[in-house]
Amino acid sequence: MKIFNCAQFLRNLSIPALKFYLVQHELFPDLVIDWTQSEKNIPKAICAEMLRLEAVQADELTPSDRKQSITSGLARWQDELKRTFCMANDSAINEFRHALASDPEASEIFEKGSPEDIALWVLISRPKVFRDAELHLAFQAKTNGKYWKQHLIPKGLDITHDQARLDKFCEEVAQIYQKVGAGKSSHVEVSKRAQDDSVQVTIYVEGPVTVIAHFEKNQFNRLSTRIALETALVYHPSNGIVESVVKGGAKNHTAVLELFGKHIVGEEITPDVVEKKEYRLNALRDEMLEPVLDWSKHGVHKVRLRRAKFTPVGRAGVSFQIDVPPDMDKADAMEEAKANLRVRHYFDAEYAMESATLIVYMNPGEDGKAEHFSFGIQRLGASTIKNLSAKNQAIAREVLKALDIIETAEVPGSAAIHKQPESVS
Repeated sequence: MKIFNCAQFLRNLSIPALKFYLVQHELFPDLVIDWTQSEKNIPKAICAEMLRLEAVQADELTPSDRKQSITSGLARWQDELKRTFCMANDSAINEFRHALASDPEASEIFEKGSPEDIALWVLISRPKVFRDAELHLAFQAKTNGKYWKQHLIPKGLDITHDQARLDKFCEEVAQIYQKVGAGKSSHVEVSKRAQDDSVQVTIYVEGPVTVIAHFEKNQFNRLSTRIALETALVYHPSNGIVESVVKGGAKNHTAVLELFGKHIVGEEITPDVVEKKEYRLNALRDEMLEPVLDWSKHGVHKVRLRRAKFTPVGRAGVSFQIDVPPDMDKADAMEEAKANLRVRHYFDAEYAMESATLIVYMNPGEDGKAEHFSFGIQRLGASTIKNLSAKNQAIAREVLKALDIIETAEVPGSAAIHKQPESVS
């Protein structure tokens, strides 16, 4: 299930996990649930109860204090279940395992529970661990975009947890964005990643006024609001690498890092840019010839070029993108490009590959089913590899190495500190 659906997600949770969660929920006194009925009927009964409470909430005769309580409870119900859904994956479970390695109660849950049960238990029982992992994965999802950069600063700096200094840092970061219409309000969170001891500082700034369309009580409305602008830095004390996600270009990255030194580590720093290493995407032009390295030991059956974007070399012109179906036996994007372009020599000489999406097909398992995954790469060094599971990240690196897109197993734009452990799921 890739799209959150509350009713479907409830069916993925065990009944003990559901009951453990609900008995602590503020809506529990208002729920009438027969826990002795067939387990397959309990999720449906819970959904029916939530619909009943929504009707009570909408009833004009419901006292305002009860209406407010139900509104708050329903909002929390949806929010917590959606957060659990988003964290019921290999990457999140790995984060939880590392953070709670010495927690005997957690070890018992990890041993018996499904990813959904584990994520829900951590959310309720260890909320700080859940939030730290949530912030880290949210940051990882942004490291393939244009707002992410890496800089080198001194190693071993101490990150402050003094709230007054954190608030001052947050306030001055907000002032940077006020030039483009942002407000004064801001919020800051500090989290630590158990796997490599990196420290993340996440800032939310009141963004410019915007209007969103939404439905309220089945009525269509347009609401003026201020969406929070997210800025974050991850500092790796072992080697001095600091990653930053900042909007507004290199100038804003530098400004935020200077404030980071002034308020968070208590000393003036001069950050040096760590340039991204480009991918040699033109190595993919030869219709995915046999790779120079054997990746069968990783369980890979085949790799195809799923999508490719081409741009003119050294001149202005029209860029174009080729997409092909995901079917393993279909022609790849390079074959389609050469088959459909009228002048093949001109295409070879004058166009370079700017970005690509590779799809990796694994060898079939005992059940005969073959899994696959895909990732995107851009010529200038950005990729979506960090969004894969730890196991698939390692496979993706070997694929890039085998296809001569990179020289070593290290992915451009990813420091050695990001080496992931083997998947434990």
